[in-house]
Amino acid sequence: MSPEPSSPEPHAHKLEAIGQLAAGVAHELNTPIQYVADNIEFLSCAMDELLAAVRTTLPGLPAAAAVDLERLLDEVPRALADAIEGLGRVTAIVSALRSFSHPSRGQREAFDLNQTVVTTIALARTEWRYVAEVTTDLDPAAPPVVGIRDELAQAFLNVIVNAAHAIADVRARGRASLGRIDVSTRHVGDDVVIAVSDDGGGIPEAIRDHIFEPFVTTKPVGRGTGQGLALTRAVVDKHAGTVRFEPRPGGGTTFVITLPVRQGEGTDP
Repeated sequence: MSPEPSSPEPHAHKLEAIGQLAAGVAHELNTPIQYVADNIEFLSCAMDELLAAVRTTLPGLPAAAAVDLERLLDEVPRALADAIEGLGRVTAIVSALRSFSHPSRGQREAFDLNQTVVTTIALARTEWRYVAEVTTDLDPAAPPVVGIRDELAQAFLNVIVNAAHAIADVRARGRASLGRIDVSTRHVGDDVVIAVSDDGGGIPEAIRDHIFEPFVTTKPVGRGTGQGLALTRAVVDKHAGTVRFEPRPGGGTTFVITLPVRQGEGTDP
Protein backbone atom coordinates (compact mmCIF):
# COMPACT_ATOMS: atom_id res chain seq x y z
CA MET A 1 0.00 0.00 0.00
CA SER A 2 1.32 3.41 -0.91
CA PRO A 3 1.91 5.75 2.05
CA GLU A 4 -0.32 8.75 2.39
CA PRO A 5 1.26 12.06 1.38
CA SER A 6 2.63 14.17 4.16
CA SER A 7 0.29 16.83 5.39
CA PRO A 8 1.47 20.44 5.14
CA GLU A 9 0.04 21.12 8.61
CA PRO A 10 3.24 20.35 10.62
CA HIS A 11 5.04 22.96 8.53
CA ALA A 12 2.40 25.66 8.88
CA HIS A 13 3.92 27.57 11.80
CA LYS A 14 7.44 27.39 10.36
CA LEU A 15 6.25 28.59 6.95
CA GLU A 16 4.29 31.43 8.54
CA ALA A 17 7.35 32.56 10.53
CA ILE A 18 9.54 32.45 7.42
CA GLY A 19 6.86 34.31 5.50
CA GLN A 20 6.65 37.06 8.10
CA LEU A 21 10.45 37.42 8.11
CA ALA A 22 10.56 37.56 4.30
CA ALA A 23 7.75 40.11 4.22
CA GLY A 24 9.64 42.30 6.69
CA VAL A 25 12.87 42.11 4.69
CA ALA A 26 11.00 42.91 1.46
CA HIS A 27 9.33 45.90 3.10
CA GLU A 28 12.67 47.24 4.33
CA LEU A 29 14.23 46.82 0.88
CA ASN A 30 11.38 48.46 -0.98
CA THR A 31 12.05 52.06 0.12
CA PRO A 32 15.80 52.24 -0.64
CA ILE A 33 15.30 50.43 -3.95
CA GLN A 34 12.63 52.93 -4.97
CA TYR A 35 14.90 55.79 -3.86
CA VAL A 36 17.79 54.50 -5.98
CA ALA A 37 15.50 53.81 -8.96
CA ASP A 38 14.07 57.34 -8.87
CA ASN A 39 17.53 58.86 -8.79
CA ILE A 40 18.81 56.68 -11.62
CA GLU A 41 15.80 57.71 -13.71
CA PHE A 42 16.60 61.38 -12.97
CA LEU A 43 20.26 60.90 -13.88
CA SER A 44 19.28 59.18 -17.10
CA CYS A 45 17.05 62.08 -18.16
CA ALA A 46 19.64 64.67 -17.12
CA MET A 47 22.38 62.77 -18.92
CA ASP A 48 20.39 62.75 -22.15
CA GLU A 49 20.25 66.54 -22.06
CA LEU A 50 23.91 66.86 -21.08
CA LEU A 51 25.11 64.46 -23.77
CA ALA A 52 23.07 66.27 -26.41
CA ALA A 53 24.86 69.48 -25.47
CA VAL A 54 28.27 67.79 -25.39
CA ARG A 55 27.82 66.38 -28.91
CA THR A 56 27.80 69.94 -30.25
CA THR A 57 31.38 70.39 -29.02
CA LEU A 58 32.82 67.30 -30.72
CA PRO A 59 33.78 69.00 -34.02
CA GLY A 60 36.00 71.49 -32.22
CA LEU A 61 37.92 68.96 -30.10
CA PRO A 62 41.25 67.28 -30.90
CA ALA A 63 40.75 63.89 -32.58
CA ALA A 64 41.85 61.77 -29.61
CA ALA A 65 39.63 63.66 -27.17
CA ALA A 66 36.71 63.45 -29.59
CA VAL A 67 37.12 59.65 -29.85
CA ASP A 68 37.19 59.22 -26.04
CA LEU A 69 34.18 61.46 -25.60
CA GLU A 70 32.27 59.67 -28.35
CA ARG A 71 32.89 56.40 -26.54
CA LEU A 72 31.47 57.81 -23.32
CA LEU A 73 28.49 59.21 -25.19
CA ASP A 74 27.72 55.66 -26.34
CA GLU A 75 28.52 53.77 -23.12
CA VAL A 76 26.98 56.00 -20.44
CA PRO A 77 23.39 55.78 -21.74
CA ARG A 78 23.74 51.99 -22.07
CA ALA A 79 25.06 51.71 -18.53
CA LEU A 80 22.17 53.76 -17.17
CA ALA A 81 19.67 51.72 -19.18
CA ASP A 82 21.15 48.50 -17.76
CA ALA A 83 20.93 49.94 -14.24
CA ILE A 84 17.28 50.88 -14.74
CA GLU A 85 16.48 47.41 -16.10
CA GLY A 86 18.25 45.74 -13.19
CA LEU A 87 16.45 47.87 -10.63
CA GLY A 88 13.18 47.03 -12.34
CA ARG A 89 13.90 43.34 -11.88
CA VAL A 90 14.81 43.84 -8.23
CA THR A 91 11.62 45.83 -7.67
CA ALA A 92 9.57 43.06 -9.29
CA ILE A 93 11.24 40.40 -7.12
CA VAL A 94 10.70 42.39 -3.93
CA SER A 95 7.06 42.96 -4.88
CA ALA A 96 6.67 39.24 -5.57
CA LEU A 97 8.31 38.37 -2.26
CA ARG A 98 5.97 40.67 -0.36
CA SER A 99 2.96 39.15 -2.06
CA PHE A 100 4.13 35.56 -1.67
CA SER A 101 5.15 35.89 1.96
CA HIS A 102 2.02 37.69 3.16
CA PRO A 103 0.59 35.04 5.48
CA SER A 104 -2.99 33.94 5.02
CA ARG A 105 -2.90 32.35 8.50
CA GLY A 106 -4.71 29.32 7.19
CA GLN A 107 -7.75 31.33 6.14
CA ARG A 108 -9.51 30.83 2.84
CA GLU A 109 -9.88 33.93 0.73
CA ALA A 110 -10.66 34.86 -2.86
CA PHE A 111 -7.41 35.64 -4.66
CA ASP A 112 -6.17 36.37 -8.17
CA LEU A 113 -4.82 33.08 -9.50
CA ASN A 114 -2.92 34.63 -12.41
CA GLN A 115 -1.16 37.14 -10.16
CA THR A 116 -0.18 34.36 -7.76
CA VAL A 117 1.27 32.36 -10.65
CA VAL A 118 3.26 35.37 -11.92
CA THR A 119 4.56 36.05 -8.40
CA THR A 120 5.60 32.43 -7.96
CA ILE A 121 7.48 32.39 -11.27
CA ALA A 122 9.36 35.54 -10.23
CA LEU A 123 10.37 33.99 -6.91
CA ALA A 124 11.56 30.81 -8.63
CA ARG A 125 13.78 32.81 -11.00
CA THR A 126 17.02 31.74 -9.30
CA GLU A 127 16.09 28.12 -10.06
CA TRP A 128 15.24 28.53 -13.76
CA ARG A 129 17.05 31.61 -15.07
CA TYR A 130 20.27 29.81 -16.08
CA VAL A 131 18.66 26.65 -17.43
CA ALA A 132 15.36 27.59 -19.05
CA GLU A 133 13.16 30.24 -20.56
CA VAL A 134 9.72 30.58 -19.00
CA THR A 135 6.65 31.49 -21.03
CA THR A 136 3.16 32.16 -19.70
CA ASP A 137 -0.27 31.86 -21.27
CA LEU A 138 -2.66 33.09 -18.60
CA ASP A 139 -6.41 33.12 -19.14
CA PRO A 140 -7.60 36.72 -18.59
CA ALA A 141 -11.07 35.34 -17.87
CA ALA A 142 -9.86 33.19 -14.97
CA PRO A 143 -12.02 34.10 -11.96
CA PRO A 144 -10.74 34.59 -8.40
CA VAL A 145 -10.12 31.29 -6.63
CA VAL A 146 -11.22 30.71 -3.05
CA GLY A 147 -8.51 28.96 -1.07
CA ILE A 148 -5.49 29.33 1.17
CA ARG A 149 -3.37 31.44 -1.11
CA ASP A 150 0.09 30.89 0.35
CA GLU A 151 -0.36 27.11 0.48
CA LEU A 152 -1.41 26.98 -3.16
CA ALA A 153 1.45 29.30 -4.10
CA GLN A 154 3.83 26.86 -2.41
CA ALA A 155 2.28 24.02 -4.42
CA PHE A 156 2.82 25.93 -7.68
CA LEU A 157 6.37 26.77 -6.61
CA ASN A 158 7.17 23.11 -6.00
CA VAL A 159 6.05 22.15 -9.51
CA ILE A 160 7.94 25.01 -11.21
CA VAL A 161 11.15 24.27 -9.30
CA ASN A 162 10.74 20.59 -10.14
CA ALA A 163 10.52 21.52 -13.84
CA ALA A 164 13.65 23.68 -13.58
CA HIS A 165 15.59 20.86 -11.91
CA ALA A 166 14.48 18.37 -14.58
CA ILE A 167 15.86 20.67 -17.28
CA ALA A 168 19.05 21.35 -15.29
CA ASP A 169 19.70 17.60 -15.08
CA VAL A 170 19.43 17.28 -18.88
CA ARG A 171 21.79 20.22 -19.40
CA ALA A 172 24.25 18.66 -16.95
CA ARG A 173 24.33 15.64 -19.26
CA GLY A 174 25.44 17.78 -22.17
CA ARG A 175 22.51 19.68 -23.68
CA ALA A 176 23.78 23.15 -24.47
CA SER A 177 20.55 24.99 -25.25
CA LEU A 178 18.25 26.48 -22.67
CA GLY A 179 15.19 24.45 -21.84
CA ARG A 180 11.63 25.67 -21.82
CA ILE A 181 8.98 25.89 -19.10
CA ASP A 182 5.47 26.79 -20.22
CA VAL A 183 2.92 27.85 -17.61
CA SER A 184 -0.73 28.31 -18.48
CA THR A 185 -4.07 28.86 -16.74
CA ARG A 186 -7.54 28.13 -18.05
CA HIS A 187 -11.08 28.62 -16.76
CA VAL A 188 -12.99 25.42 -17.54
CA GLY A 189 -16.55 25.24 -16.22
CA ASP A 190 -16.45 25.47 -12.43
CA ASP A 191 -12.70 24.85 -12.32
CA VAL A 192 -9.44 26.53 -13.10
CA VAL A 193 -6.62 24.50 -14.61
CA ILE A 194 -2.93 25.31 -14.12
CA ALA A 195 -0.48 23.48 -16.39
CA VAL A 196 3.31 23.52 -16.05
CA SER A 197 5.23 21.87 -18.92
CA ASP A 198 8.96 21.30 -19.22
CA ASP A 199 11.25 19.73 -21.80
CA GLY A 200 13.46 17.99 -19.28
CA GLY A 201 14.25 14.31 -19.14
CA GLY A 202 10.78 13.19 -18.07
CA ILE A 203 9.79 10.83 -15.26
CA PRO A 204 11.14 7.26 -15.46
CA GLU A 205 8.35 4.79 -16.10
CA ALA A 206 9.37 2.71 -13.09
CA ILE A 207 8.37 5.45 -10.61
CA ARG A 208 5.46 7.09 -12.40
CA ASP A 209 2.90 5.37 -10.17
CA HIS A 210 4.70 6.63 -7.06
CA ILE A 211 5.80 10.15 -8.00
CA PHE A 212 3.42 11.83 -5.52
CA GLU A 213 4.55 9.67 -2.60
CA PRO A 214 6.93 11.10 0.04
CA PHE A 215 10.66 10.70 -0.61
CA VAL A 216 10.20 9.52 -4.20
CA THR A 217 12.41 11.62 -6.47
CA THR A 218 14.26 11.57 -9.78
CA LYS A 219 16.93 13.93 -8.42
CA PRO A 220 20.43 12.82 -7.40
CA VAL A 221 21.23 12.22 -3.75
CA GLY A 222 21.60 15.45 -1.83
CA ARG A 223 19.37 17.48 -4.12
CA GLY A 224 15.84 18.01 -2.88
CA THR A 225 13.97 16.15 -0.18
CA GLY A 226 11.53 14.10 -2.22
CA GLN A 227 8.71 15.95 -0.46
CA GLY A 228 7.83 18.66 -2.98
CA LEU A 229 5.33 16.75 -5.11
CA ALA A 230 3.90 14.93 -2.10
CA LEU A 231 3.20 18.26 -0.40
CA THR A 232 1.78 19.63 -3.65
CA ARG A 233 -0.69 16.75 -3.82
CA ALA A 234 -1.61 17.20 -0.14
CA VAL A 235 -2.32 20.92 -0.66
CA VAL A 236 -4.32 20.31 -3.83
CA ASP A 237 -6.31 17.52 -2.13
CA LYS A 238 -7.05 19.89 0.73
CA HIS A 239 -8.57 22.29 -1.80
CA ALA A 240 -10.75 19.57 -3.36
CA GLY A 241 -8.64 19.62 -6.52
CA THR A 242 -6.59 17.13 -8.49
CA VAL A 243 -3.00 17.00 -9.69
CA ARG A 244 -1.69 14.70 -12.39
CA PHE A 245 1.12 14.55 -14.91
CA GLU A 246 1.42 13.68 -18.57
CA PRO A 247 4.66 12.59 -20.27
CA ARG A 248 5.47 14.85 -23.23
CA PRO A 249 6.38 13.31 -26.59
CA GLY A 250 10.11 13.60 -27.09
CA GLY A 251 10.83 14.10 -23.40
CA GLY A 252 9.60 16.26 -20.56
CA THR A 253 6.52 16.38 -18.41
CA THR A 254 3.35 18.40 -18.03
CA PHE A 255 1.87 18.74 -14.54
CA VAL A 256 -1.80 19.68 -14.46
CA ILE A 257 -3.45 21.08 -11.33
CA THR A 258 -7.24 21.44 -11.39
CA LEU A 259 -8.93 23.49 -8.68
CA PRO A 260 -12.61 24.28 -8.12
CA VAL A 261 -13.22 28.01 -8.18
CA ARG A 262 -15.26 27.66 -5.00
CA GLN A 263 -15.09 24.72 -2.64
CA GLY A 264 -17.90 23.33 -0.55
CA GLU A 265 -18.00 23.48 3.23
CA GLY A 266 -16.74 19.92 3.44
CA THR A 267 -13.30 20.93 2.21
CA ASP A 268 -12.51 23.36 5.00
CA PRO A 269 -9.31 22.44 6.84
